[in-house]
Parts: sequence; structure tokens; C-alpha cells
Amino acid sequence: MAEQRNWAFSMPRHAEAERIIVQICGGSAPPGTRFAALGHADWLALEGIAMRTRTANLLRRYLADNRIEAPDDIRAGLDDLYRRQSIYGLEQRMVLGRVSHLLGERGIPNVALKGAALALTVYPQPAMRPLRDIDILVPADRAEEAHRWLRDNRFALAAWAQDYGTEYNHQLPELVCENDQVTVEIHHRIFSRDWHGDAELSPLLLRTATMARLGKTAACFAHPLANFLHLTVHATLHNCFENGPLTIADVHALWRQPELDREELVAAADRMALGRSLDLLLAVALHAGPIEVPGWLEPRVAAASPFVDRALDAMFQLPAEVEQRALVRRLQFREAEAGPLAALRRMIRPTPQKLAELAGTQARDRRRWIGYPAWLWQRGRNYLRGIASGSVRSAAYRDAQMLRWLRQDGAGLAADRVDSAAHSRSQHEGLTPPAQAAKPKG
Repeated sequence: MAEQRNWAFSMPRHAEAERIIVQICGGSAPPGTRFAALGHADWLALEGIAMRTRTANLLRRYLADNRIEAPDDIRAGLDDLYRRQSIYGLEQRMVLGRVSHLLGERGIPNVALKGAALALTVYPQPAMRPLRDIDILVPADRAEEAHRWLRDNRFALAAWAQDYGTEYNHQLPELVCENDQVTVEIHHRIFSRDWHGDAELSPLLLRTATMARLGKTAACFAHPLANFLHLTVHATLHNCFENGPLTIADVHALWRQPELDREELVAAADRMALGRSLDLLLAVALHAGPIEVPGWLEPRVAAASPFVDRALDAMFQLPAEVEQRALVRRLQFREAEAGPLAALRRMIRPTPQKLAELAGTQARDRRRWIGYPAWLWQRGRNYLRGIASGSVRSAAYRDAQMLRWLRQDGAGLAADRVDSAAHSRSQHEGLTPPAQAAKPKG
């Protein structure tokens, strides 16, 4: 289903519309005067940006709850999108139940990740958290079996997908339910370049999954703690915040969950080299709206706050510039980490899937290399366009600096922060830190 109108993707950035969306995602109330001051062009910008960032249903609910009058065409557009996404959400829910049932028949452990778990177990109404597709994590050694089993049961390889195995990616080729045209992705690990926390996170997601009813069926969903960790790596290290402001609403919704052990979340993030990523997510969420940050965590969140504006800018970048900005960012980041020659080598090394797509073959077919000249030309064109645009180039440099700060989160730094957090927590709670406790006499 097309989630947004095509015009929404080309809508220019609009500072006031972005501020309103950030506040709505953060659960704070934009002053009514802001809406009263909007002209029709401003309302169009607000609608378009909300559509392309998947926050249109949050905007619609906010306007209705606060009885804010929007122009008739804006209200009609938001209502239409809400109806279509609600219907599609019901179809996704039925497909998820079917997938869970089929995998259960084979005894394959599985857990619904990210958006599906958020929409169906955390948000008060699933339509407030629209899904592009359904992500299912299974054990790596059973991923291809799960994929084949679904294909044997009325799921087909998506028309745009390449055929490859677990050796090439963190997920297998997309499947589409033949009845509902809902896309399903079978994941076998949690991926981000040069991040190694998956060895702990994937087993945690599977081990702590919780069962919930879906009408006549049921499915396993990611526990809030494990899902928060997945959201953290996905939003920061993997996508550098380009997946949009809906992440802010996700953080607020997960942080409020009563079963979320915040101390264990922070400790797990530190173990997985995600401490700074979590700190920055919380800093962005706090900027957007009220969120309860424990006193022992406040210094860490404050230390991340200088990067909040950069994260917000990345959340609203124009779709036409995403690939260019990411390409320049990655080159800058790798050049700083490994030197210009190593960065260039990685820049001109394509994935098998990309080559196969251009060559009209499969990822396992050596003839995929026929597509290399076309891929290299596209790559060079996007890079040149990126560095030729002053705004894209400077934004990519800021992204690279932020990413370097996030990735300076090795085991030693994480261990230091665990000790520091324990010390701060002890002081905040009026306790004597263990290192300073008086030794027993005698």
C-alpha cells in the first residue's frame, strides 16, 4: 500500500511544521497560536511532512483531541490516510498471526520486532504506529527453513526482491502474502556496520519474547527492554536518525512501559556499546517533550544534548537527498576511522543484491558483476551531487561527527560509564558508593 501521496516526498522542509511534529511526537502541546498562524501553504507543508515521516495519524489525533480546526482539504487528506492505514494495519495483523502460526507448526522460535511490537503491544491504537512491513526474527540456523516454509504456504518472493541466503545480509529476501500483499521480512540477526552487539541482542530478543493474542491467533512480540535496544541501534548506528521523528514517539511510548527496567536497559546498552546511542535518544525525546529521566542518568543525557539538533535535522532530511547524504557521511566517517584509501575501497565495493538488481540476475549468480559499471556510475553520480550541494555536504559532515561520537563507545568506555552511573545513582539515592564504604573494624 502506498503510505503517502507522491507530492509529500517532494515537499520542501518547513521549520515550523517540523517543530510541531516533534512536539506532537514528544507528547507536548504546541501552542494553539502556532496553528492559528499557519497559512494554507503551511498546512500543506505540515500535512506533507507528516505523511512522509509516518506521523500523519499522530497529527490527526492531536488535532481532533484538541479541537483544532484544519482546512477542509487537509482534514480530508488526513482522514483518508488514516482509514487506509487502519485497514492495512488490520491486514498486517492477520498476516502476522498467520506467520506466527506457521512458524510455530515447525517449532521455529520467532519474535515480531520493532514496529509490529510497538504498534500492537505498546501504542494505544495500532494505526498511530504505521508499519511499512512486518519484521520477524528467527534463529540464524533456522532462517532459511522458515523462509522456505512460508514460501510453501502462500507467501511469494516479492517482485523487487533478489534470491539470496543468510550469507549476504541480516535478513532474507522479502516475502509478500499472496492474499493481502503484506510484506514480511525474516531476519536472522540485528545488523549495523562494525557493531558487534548482535551476539547478545538477538538471543535476548528471542529469549524474552512475550506472547499476545491477535484475535483468534497469537504472536510473540519483542519485550520492551529488548525492543528498546533494537530501536536504539536501528535509529542511531544503522540509520543515523534518517528513519524519522516517529522514533521520538517510540521512545516515549517504550520508556513509559511499567515492565521496562530502566537500570537494566542502561546496563545492557553499555554492554552492547550502545550507551551513547541510548543517551542521545533520551536527550532527543526529552527535547521533544516531558520524559522522566532518573537523577543518576541526567549527566549522561546532558552530555549527549549537543547532538540533539543534528539528530533532529537528520530525521527530517529530504527523501531525494537521503542517499547522497548517507554516501558522503559514510565516506567521511570511514576516512576518519581507517584513512582515505580504505574508505575509498569500501565505497566502491557493492553488495551482491545491488549488482544483481542492475544486472537482472540473482545475488548468487556471478553474472551479477555485469551490473558493476552501472552501479559505479550511479554511486559516483550520487557522491558528486552530494559534495556539490553545500547543504548536503555540511549536513553529512555533521552526521559523520555525530556518528563518530556515538561509536566511541567501546567496552572500556562502557565499563567506565557503568561505574560512573552506579556512583551517581548511589549519591542520588543517598547511599554510600561501594568503593567508599567503611571497612569493618577488626
